[in-house]
Amino acid sequence: MRGTLQGKRGTPLRGKRSALMVVGPAVAILAACSSGSAGHSSGAPSTTQATIAFASGSPWSGSLLPVAAPTPTNSIVAVTCATASKCWGVGSTVGSGGAPNGAAVIATANGGKSWLNQSIPATAGYLADIACSSQLQCVAVGQGQSNQGVSIFTTNGGATWAQSPVPPAISDMTAVSCNSDRRCMAVGALITGNAALVSMSAGATWNQVGTLSNGAVGASGVSCIDDQHCWVTGHTAAGTNQVAGALVGTSNAGTTWVSLPIPPGSGFLNAVSCVPGPADSVGSLPGSQVTVPTSTPTPPTTSLPTVGVTGVRCTVVGTTAHTQGVARTGHGLVFTTDNGGGTWASQPIPPSIAGLSSVSCVADYTCVTVGSTTTTSPAAGVLLFTGPMAKAWKHATTITSPEPLLGVTCISTSHCVAVGESIIESLNGA
Repeated sequence: MRGTLQGKRGTPLRGKRSALMVVGPAVAILAACSSGSAGHSSGAPSTTQATIAFASGSPWSGSLLPVAAPTPTNSIVAVTCATASKCWGVGSTVGSGGAPNGAAVIATANGGKSWLNQSIPATAGYLADIACSSQLQCVAVGQGQSNQGVSIFTTNGGATWAQSPVPPAISDMTAVSCNSDRRCMAVGALITGNAALVSMSAGATWNQVGTLSNGAVGASGVSCIDDQHCWVTGHTAAGTNQVAGALVGTSNAGTTWVSLPIPPGSGFLNAVSCVPGPADSVGSLPGSQVTVPTSTPTPPTTSLPTVGVTGVRCTVVGTTAHTQGVARTGHGLVFTTDNGGGTWASQPIPPSIAGLSSVSCVADYTCVTVGSTTTTSPAAGVLLFTGPMAKAWKHATTITSPEPLLGVTCISTSHCVAVGESIIESLNGA
Protein backbone atom coordinates (compact mmCIF):
# COMPACT_ATOMS: atom_id res chain seq x y z
CA MET A 1 0.00 0.00 0.00
CA ARG A 2 1.22 3.56 0.60
CA GLY A 3 4.24 2.68 2.63
CA THR A 4 5.79 6.15 2.40
CA LEU A 5 2.94 7.51 4.55
CA GLN A 6 3.39 10.92 2.95
CA GLY A 7 -0.20 10.86 1.90
CA LYS A 8 -3.29 8.81 2.25
CA ARG A 9 -3.67 8.96 -1.51
CA GLY A 10 -1.05 11.53 -2.28
CA THR A 11 2.05 9.44 -2.85
CA PRO A 12 3.22 9.06 -6.42
CA LEU A 13 3.47 5.28 -6.13
CA ARG A 14 0.01 4.35 -7.28
CA GLY A 15 0.33 2.21 -10.39
CA LYS A 16 0.78 -1.33 -9.08
CA ARG A 17 -0.23 -2.19 -5.56
CA SER A 18 0.75 -5.83 -5.22
CA ALA A 19 4.39 -5.67 -4.06
CA LEU A 20 3.99 -5.18 -0.31
CA MET A 21 5.82 -6.25 2.78
CA VAL A 22 3.27 -7.47 5.33
CA VAL A 23 4.21 -7.12 8.97
CA GLY A 24 0.88 -7.41 10.71
CA PRO A 25 -2.91 -7.04 10.50
CA ALA A 26 -4.92 -3.94 9.74
CA VAL A 27 -6.68 -2.30 12.64
CA ALA A 28 -9.81 -0.27 13.19
CA ILE A 29 -10.04 2.05 16.17
CA LEU A 30 -13.40 3.14 17.51
CA ALA A 31 -14.05 6.33 19.46
CA ALA A 32 -17.36 5.52 21.10
CA CYS A 33 -19.56 7.45 23.49
CA SER A 34 -19.03 6.67 27.16
CA SER A 35 -18.16 8.33 30.45
CA GLY A 36 -14.41 8.17 29.84
CA SER A 37 -11.75 9.21 32.30
CA ALA A 38 -8.02 9.84 32.14
CA GLY A 39 -5.85 7.56 30.09
CA HIS A 40 -4.92 6.78 26.49
CA SER A 41 -5.13 4.02 23.91
CA SER A 42 -3.42 0.74 24.66
CA GLY A 43 -0.78 -1.14 22.67
CA ALA A 44 -1.64 -4.10 20.45
CA PRO A 45 -5.16 -4.28 18.99
CA SER A 46 -7.61 -5.93 21.33
CA THR A 47 -11.17 -5.62 22.52
CA THR A 48 -10.12 -4.01 25.79
CA GLN A 49 -11.55 -0.54 26.13
CA ALA A 50 -9.06 2.29 26.74
CA THR A 51 -10.40 5.54 28.15
CA ILE A 52 -9.19 8.99 27.17
CA ALA A 53 -9.52 12.42 28.67
CA PHE A 54 -10.17 15.50 26.56
CA ALA A 55 -8.96 18.96 27.45
CA SER A 56 -11.25 21.32 29.34
CA GLY A 57 -13.65 23.00 26.95
CA SER A 58 -13.40 20.31 24.30
CA PRO A 59 -16.76 19.05 22.97
CA TRP A 60 -15.43 15.53 22.50
CA SER A 61 -16.21 12.66 24.86
CA GLY A 62 -15.76 8.95 24.68
CA SER A 63 -13.33 6.06 24.83
CA LEU A 64 -11.13 4.27 22.31
CA LEU A 65 -11.67 0.61 21.48
CA PRO A 66 -8.95 -0.98 19.32
CA VAL A 67 -10.11 -4.01 17.35
CA ALA A 68 -8.52 -6.15 14.65
CA ALA A 69 -9.91 -6.17 11.12
CA PRO A 70 -10.91 -9.55 9.72
CA THR A 71 -8.34 -11.59 7.78
CA PRO A 72 -7.09 -11.53 5.08
CA THR A 73 -7.41 -7.74 5.26
CA ASN A 74 -4.05 -6.10 4.72
CA SER A 75 -4.79 -2.40 4.84
CA ILE A 76 -7.89 -0.27 5.38
CA VAL A 77 -7.39 3.23 4.01
CA ALA A 78 -10.84 4.85 4.13
CA VAL A 79 -13.99 4.51 6.19
CA THR A 80 -17.50 5.93 6.24
CA CYS A 81 -20.45 5.59 8.62
CA ALA A 82 -24.10 5.96 7.65
CA THR A 83 -25.17 5.79 11.30
CA ALA A 84 -23.48 5.37 14.65
CA SER A 85 -23.75 1.60 14.12
CA LYS A 86 -23.32 1.01 10.38
CA CYS A 87 -19.89 1.64 8.87
CA TRP A 88 -17.82 0.39 5.96
CA GLY A 89 -14.08 0.43 5.35
CA VAL A 90 -12.14 -0.20 2.13
CA GLY A 91 -8.60 -1.12 1.20
CA SER A 92 -6.73 -4.26 0.21
CA THR A 93 -6.27 -7.90 1.12
CA VAL A 94 -3.13 -10.00 1.45
CA GLY A 95 -2.39 -12.10 -1.64
CA SER A 96 -1.41 -15.73 -1.17
CA GLY A 97 0.60 -18.21 -3.20
CA GLY A 98 2.20 -15.45 -5.27
CA ALA A 99 -1.18 -13.93 -6.18
CA PRO A 100 -1.50 -10.14 -6.07
CA ASN A 101 -3.34 -8.35 -3.31
CA GLY A 102 -7.03 -7.80 -3.94
CA ALA A 103 -9.59 -5.22 -2.89
CA ALA A 104 -11.30 -5.37 0.50
CA VAL A 105 -14.58 -4.09 1.91
CA ILE A 106 -15.29 -4.64 5.59
CA ALA A 107 -18.44 -3.69 7.49
CA THR A 108 -19.66 -3.28 11.04
CA ALA A 109 -23.20 -3.19 12.34
CA ASN A 110 -22.26 -2.37 15.94
CA GLY A 111 -20.30 0.84 15.60
CA GLY A 112 -16.91 -0.81 15.13
CA LYS A 113 -16.82 -3.40 17.90
CA SER A 114 -16.53 -6.14 15.27
CA TRP A 115 -16.08 -6.26 11.50
CA LEU A 116 -16.91 -8.71 8.72
CA ASN A 117 -15.63 -9.06 5.17
CA GLN A 118 -18.10 -8.38 2.39
CA SER A 119 -18.13 -10.14 -0.98
CA ILE A 120 -17.21 -7.79 -3.84
CA PRO A 121 -16.53 -8.14 -7.59
CA ALA A 122 -13.18 -9.80 -8.33
CA THR A 123 -12.42 -7.08 -10.91
CA ALA A 124 -11.61 -4.61 -8.11
CA GLY A 125 -7.87 -4.69 -7.49
CA TYR A 126 -7.70 -1.97 -4.85
CA LEU A 127 -10.19 0.42 -3.25
CA ALA A 128 -9.15 3.91 -2.18
CA ASP A 129 -12.32 5.55 -0.88
CA ILE A 130 -15.96 4.94 0.00
CA ALA A 131 -19.02 7.14 0.54
CA CYS A 132 -22.66 6.42 1.41
CA SER A 133 -25.81 8.40 0.69
CA SER A 134 -27.91 6.26 3.06
CA GLN A 135 -27.77 3.07 5.14
CA LEU A 136 -28.45 1.11 1.97
CA GLN A 137 -26.61 2.95 -0.80
CA CYS A 138 -22.81 3.18 -0.86
CA VAL A 139 -20.15 3.60 -3.54
CA ALA A 140 -16.48 2.56 -3.34
CA VAL A 141 -13.83 3.58 -5.88
CA GLY A 142 -10.30 2.53 -6.74
CA GLN A 143 -8.39 0.65 -9.41
CA GLY A 144 -9.24 -2.59 -11.18
CA GLN A 145 -7.07 -5.62 -11.81
CA SER A 146 -6.51 -4.26 -15.34
CA ASN A 147 -5.12 -0.91 -14.08
CA GLN A 148 -8.28 0.96 -14.95
CA GLY A 149 -10.54 2.92 -12.65
CA VAL A 150 -13.15 0.83 -10.89
CA SER A 151 -16.33 1.64 -8.98
CA ILE A 152 -18.48 -0.80 -7.02
CA PHE A 153 -21.79 -0.10 -5.33
CA THR A 154 -24.42 -1.54 -3.04
CA THR A 155 -28.11 -0.69 -2.78
CA ASN A 156 -28.87 -3.11 0.05
CA GLY A 157 -26.49 -2.08 2.79
CA GLY A 158 -23.62 -4.25 1.63
CA ALA A 159 -25.46 -7.55 1.24
CA THR A 160 -24.31 -7.51 -2.39
CA TRP A 161 -21.89 -5.35 -4.38
CA ALA A 162 -21.75 -4.84 -8.14
CA GLN A 163 -19.58 -2.88 -10.55
CA SER A 164 -20.73 0.38 -12.15
CA PRO A 165 -19.47 1.73 -15.51
CA VAL A 166 -16.43 4.04 -15.50
CA PRO A 167 -15.15 6.00 -18.55
CA PRO A 168 -12.36 3.99 -20.26
CA ALA A 169 -9.90 6.90 -20.10
CA ILE A 170 -9.91 6.77 -16.28
CA SER A 171 -6.92 4.77 -15.02
CA ASP A 172 -7.73 5.15 -11.32
CA MET A 173 -10.43 6.59 -9.05
CA THR A 174 -8.96 8.12 -5.91
CA ALA A 175 -11.73 9.89 -3.98
CA VAL A 176 -15.52 10.02 -3.76
CA SER A 177 -18.20 12.02 -1.93
CA CYS A 178 -21.95 11.29 -1.96
CA ASN A 179 -24.94 13.40 -0.94
CA SER A 180 -28.26 12.29 0.53
CA ASP A 181 -29.94 12.70 -2.88
CA ARG A 182 -27.70 9.83 -4.11
CA ARG A 183 -25.61 12.07 -6.35
CA CYS A 184 -21.89 11.35 -6.03
CA MET A 185 -18.75 13.23 -7.09
CA ALA A 186 -15.52 11.33 -7.70
CA VAL A 187 -12.03 12.15 -8.93
CA GLY A 188 -10.47 10.00 -11.62
CA ALA A 189 -6.92 9.92 -12.96
CA LEU A 190 -6.27 10.79 -16.61
CA ILE A 191 -2.98 10.67 -18.49
CA THR A 192 -2.83 14.46 -18.32
CA GLY A 193 -4.34 15.14 -14.89
CA ASN A 194 -7.59 14.48 -13.05
CA ALA A 195 -11.21 14.35 -14.14
CA ALA A 196 -14.33 15.23 -12.15
CA LEU A 197 -16.82 12.38 -12.43
CA VAL A 198 -20.50 12.44 -11.47
CA SER A 199 -22.93 9.61 -10.85
CA MET A 200 -26.60 10.37 -10.26
CA SER A 201 -27.18 7.33 -8.02
CA ALA A 202 -25.44 4.20 -6.78
CA GLY A 203 -24.82 1.95 -9.75
CA ALA A 204 -25.35 4.65 -12.35
CA THR A 205 -22.74 5.29 -15.05
CA TRP A 206 -19.97 7.71 -14.11
CA ASN A 207 -19.80 10.67 -16.48
CA GLN A 208 -16.89 13.07 -16.82
CA VAL A 209 -18.14 16.63 -16.26
CA GLY A 210 -14.86 18.54 -16.10
CA THR A 211 -11.14 18.44 -15.37
CA LEU A 212 -9.29 19.80 -12.35
CA SER A 213 -7.45 23.06 -12.93
CA ASN A 214 -3.83 24.14 -13.25
CA GLY A 215 -2.15 20.76 -13.53
CA ALA A 216 -3.44 19.40 -10.22
CA VAL A 217 -2.45 15.73 -10.02
CA GLY A 218 -2.47 13.11 -7.30
CA ALA A 219 -5.98 14.06 -6.17
CA SER A 220 -6.37 12.60 -2.70
CA GLY A 221 -9.63 13.78 -1.16
CA VAL A 222 -12.96 15.36 -2.07
CA SER A 223 -15.62 16.99 0.10
CA CYS A 224 -18.99 18.25 -1.16
CA ILE A 225 -21.52 20.23 0.87
CA ASP A 226 -24.22 19.89 -1.81
CA ASP A 227 -24.57 18.97 -5.49
CA GLN A 228 -22.82 22.15 -6.66
CA HIS A 229 -19.98 22.92 -4.23
CA CYS A 230 -17.01 20.59 -3.83
CA TRP A 231 -13.34 20.87 -2.82
CA VAL A 232 -10.49 18.54 -3.85
CA THR A 233 -7.00 18.18 -2.34
CA GLY A 234 -3.94 17.00 -4.22
CA HIS A 235 -0.55 18.20 -5.42
CA THR A 236 1.24 19.58 -8.45
CA ALA A 237 4.69 18.85 -9.84
CA ALA A 238 7.26 21.34 -8.51
CA GLY A 239 10.48 19.97 -9.99
CA THR A 240 12.23 16.63 -10.26
CA ASN A 241 10.59 14.31 -7.72
CA GLN A 242 9.20 17.38 -5.95
CA VAL A 243 5.58 18.36 -5.35
CA ALA A 244 3.63 21.26 -3.92
CA GLY A 245 0.19 21.09 -2.32
CA ALA A 246 -2.83 21.91 -4.46
CA LEU A 247 -6.44 22.68 -3.60
CA VAL A 248 -9.24 23.27 -6.11
CA GLY A 249 -12.94 24.00 -5.83
CA THR A 250 -16.10 24.13 -7.92
CA SER A 251 -19.50 25.75 -7.52
CA ASN A 252 -21.08 24.35 -10.69
CA ALA A 253 -21.11 20.62 -9.94
CA GLY A 254 -17.62 19.99 -11.27
CA THR A 255 -17.89 21.54 -14.71
CA THR A 256 -15.17 24.09 -13.96
CA TRP A 257 -12.64 24.31 -11.14
CA VAL A 258 -10.47 27.05 -9.69
CA SER A 259 -7.22 26.77 -7.78
CA LEU A 260 -7.54 28.12 -4.25
CA PRO A 261 -4.82 30.02 -2.37
CA ILE A 262 -3.19 28.04 0.44
CA PRO A 263 -0.44 28.92 2.93
CA PRO A 264 3.09 28.36 1.63
CA GLY A 265 5.26 25.39 2.51
CA SER A 266 2.85 22.54 1.85
CA GLY A 267 3.81 19.24 0.30
CA PHE A 268 1.23 16.49 -0.08
CA LEU A 269 -2.30 17.64 0.78
CA ASN A 270 -4.21 14.49 1.65
CA ALA A 271 -7.78 15.25 2.68
CA VAL A 272 -10.42 17.94 3.09
CA SER A 273 -13.63 18.13 5.13
CA CYS A 274 -16.13 20.96 4.64
CA VAL A 275 -19.13 21.91 6.75
CA PRO A 276 -21.99 23.98 5.25
CA GLY A 277 -22.38 27.56 6.45
CA PRO A 278 -25.53 29.69 6.70
CA ALA A 279 -28.44 28.74 4.44
CA ASP A 280 -28.19 32.05 2.57
CA SER A 281 -24.51 31.57 1.66
CA VAL A 282 -23.70 32.65 -1.88
CA GLY A 283 -21.01 30.69 -3.71
CA SER A 284 -18.60 32.43 -6.03
CA LEU A 285 -16.48 29.51 -7.12
CA PRO A 286 -15.15 28.48 -9.63
CA GLY A 287 -13.65 31.94 -10.06
CA SER A 288 -13.01 31.58 -13.78
CA GLN A 289 -13.45 34.52 -16.09
CA VAL A 290 -17.03 35.31 -17.08
CA THR A 291 -17.85 37.05 -20.36
CA VAL A 292 -20.21 40.01 -20.04
CA PRO A 293 -22.27 40.60 -23.27
CA THR A 294 -22.46 44.14 -24.67
CA SER A 295 -24.62 45.80 -27.32
CA THR A 296 -21.70 47.81 -28.69
CA PRO A 297 -19.05 46.68 -31.18
CA THR A 298 -16.33 47.05 -28.54
CA PRO A 299 -14.71 43.85 -27.22
CA PRO A 300 -16.57 42.15 -24.34
CA THR A 301 -15.37 42.83 -20.82
CA THR A 302 -14.56 40.20 -18.26
CA SER A 303 -14.86 40.01 -14.52
CA LEU A 304 -13.21 37.71 -12.02
CA PRO A 305 -15.51 36.65 -9.16
CA THR A 306 -14.16 36.55 -5.65
CA VAL A 307 -12.93 33.07 -4.77
CA GLY A 308 -14.60 31.34 -1.86
CA VAL A 309 -18.01 30.39 -0.54
CA THR A 310 -19.52 32.49 2.24
CA GLY A 311 -19.84 30.69 5.55
CA VAL A 312 -18.43 27.31 4.45
CA ARG A 313 -15.84 26.01 6.88
CA CYS A 314 -13.23 23.59 5.57
CA THR A 315 -10.25 21.84 7.10
CA VAL A 316 -7.39 20.53 4.96
CA VAL A 317 -4.68 18.19 6.27
CA GLY A 318 -1.40 16.91 4.88
CA THR A 319 2.34 17.23 5.35
CA THR A 320 5.19 19.58 4.55
CA ALA A 321 7.02 16.64 2.95
CA HIS A 322 7.35 17.33 -0.77
CA THR A 323 9.80 14.70 -2.05
CA GLN A 324 8.27 11.71 -3.78
CA GLY A 325 9.04 8.29 -2.33
CA VAL A 326 10.66 9.49 0.92
CA ALA A 327 9.06 8.45 4.18
CA ARG A 328 8.32 10.72 7.14
CA THR A 329 10.52 13.63 6.12
CA GLY A 330 8.04 16.37 6.90
CA HIS A 331 5.74 17.72 9.55
CA GLY A 332 1.98 17.46 9.63
CA LEU A 333 -0.04 20.49 8.64
CA VAL A 334 -3.60 21.74 9.03
CA PHE A 335 -5.22 24.59 7.09
CA THR A 336 -8.65 26.01 7.94
CA THR A 337 -11.01 28.46 6.24
CA ASP A 338 -14.36 29.95 7.17
CA ASN A 339 -15.10 31.38 3.72
CA GLY A 340 -14.98 28.31 1.53
CA GLY A 341 -11.34 28.66 0.57
CA GLY A 342 -11.04 32.39 -0.05
CA THR A 343 -8.46 32.67 2.73
CA TRP A 344 -6.73 30.04 4.85
CA ALA A 345 -5.04 29.93 8.23
CA SER A 346 -2.40 27.45 9.37
CA GLN A 347 -3.17 25.76 12.69
CA PRO A 348 -0.45 24.70 15.16
CA ILE A 349 -0.22 20.96 15.80
CA PRO A 350 2.21 18.84 17.85
CA PRO A 351 5.70 18.63 16.31
CA SER A 352 5.74 14.84 16.66
CA ILE A 353 3.23 14.44 13.80
CA ALA A 354 4.89 13.55 10.49
CA GLY A 355 1.80 13.72 8.32
CA LEU A 356 -1.98 13.72 8.47
CA SER A 357 -3.89 11.46 6.10
CA SER A 358 -7.59 12.03 6.69
CA VAL A 359 -9.95 14.46 8.44
CA SER A 360 -13.61 14.44 9.41
CA CYS A 361 -15.44 17.50 10.77
CA VAL A 362 -18.87 17.39 12.38
CA ALA A 363 -19.26 21.16 12.88
CA ASP A 364 -17.30 24.42 13.15
CA TYR A 365 -13.83 22.87 12.96
CA THR A 366 -14.84 20.28 15.52
CA CYS A 367 -12.79 17.66 13.76
CA VAL A 368 -10.74 14.51 14.07
CA THR A 369 -7.68 14.01 11.89
CA VAL A 370 -5.40 10.97 11.73
CA GLY A 371 -1.89 10.24 10.52
CA SER A 372 1.48 9.04 11.73
CA THR A 373 4.29 10.24 13.96
CA THR A 374 7.98 10.95 13.44
CA THR A 375 9.06 9.82 16.88
CA THR A 376 8.72 6.04 16.66
CA SER A 377 9.95 3.31 14.36
CA PRO A 378 7.92 1.55 13.07
CA ALA A 379 5.63 4.54 12.67
CA ALA A 380 2.83 4.86 15.20
CA GLY A 381 -0.56 6.28 14.39
CA VAL A 382 -1.98 9.46 15.81
CA LEU A 383 -5.48 10.85 16.25
CA LEU A 384 -5.83 14.60 16.78
CA PHE A 385 -9.17 15.83 18.16
CA THR A 386 -9.97 19.52 17.79
CA GLY A 387 -12.20 21.80 19.79
CA PRO A 388 -14.78 24.54 19.20
CA MET A 389 -14.53 27.08 16.41
CA ALA A 390 -13.82 30.11 18.61
CA LYS A 391 -10.39 28.71 19.43
CA ALA A 392 -10.28 26.16 16.65
CA TRP A 393 -7.31 24.06 17.76
CA LYS A 394 -6.76 25.35 21.29
CA HIS A 395 -8.43 22.30 22.78
CA ALA A 396 -6.70 19.71 20.62
CA THR A 397 -6.04 16.34 22.24
CA THR A 398 -3.59 13.86 20.68
CA ILE A 399 -4.09 10.12 21.06
CA THR A 400 -1.50 7.62 19.80
CA SER A 401 -2.17 4.17 18.43
CA PRO A 402 0.16 1.21 17.74
CA GLU A 403 -0.34 1.37 13.95
CA PRO A 404 -0.30 4.10 11.26
CA LEU A 405 -3.78 5.53 10.69
CA LEU A 406 -5.07 6.44 7.23
CA GLY A 407 -8.80 7.10 7.41
CA VAL A 408 -11.36 8.56 9.80
CA THR A 409 -15.05 9.41 9.80
CA CYS A 410 -17.22 11.03 12.48
CA ILE A 411 -20.96 11.45 12.67
CA SER A 412 -20.93 13.22 16.05
CA THR A 413 -18.53 14.26 18.79
CA SER A 414 -18.98 10.87 20.43
CA HIS A 415 -18.97 8.53 17.42
CA CYS A 416 -15.89 8.27 15.19
CA VAL A 417 -14.11 5.39 13.52
CA ALA A 418 -10.46 5.54 12.44
CA VAL A 419 -8.84 2.84 10.32
CA GLY A 420 -5.25 2.02 9.50
CA GLU A 421 -2.65 -0.50 8.52
CA SER A 422 0.59 -2.10 9.58
CA ILE A 423 2.32 -1.66 6.23
CA ILE A 424 5.24 0.65 6.82
CA GLU A 425 7.41 -0.23 3.82
CA SER A 426 7.46 1.63 0.52
CA LEU A 427 5.55 0.28 -2.46
CA ASN A 428 7.88 -1.58 -4.82
CA GLY A 429 5.78 -1.23 -7.98
CA ALA A 430 5.92 1.67 -10.37
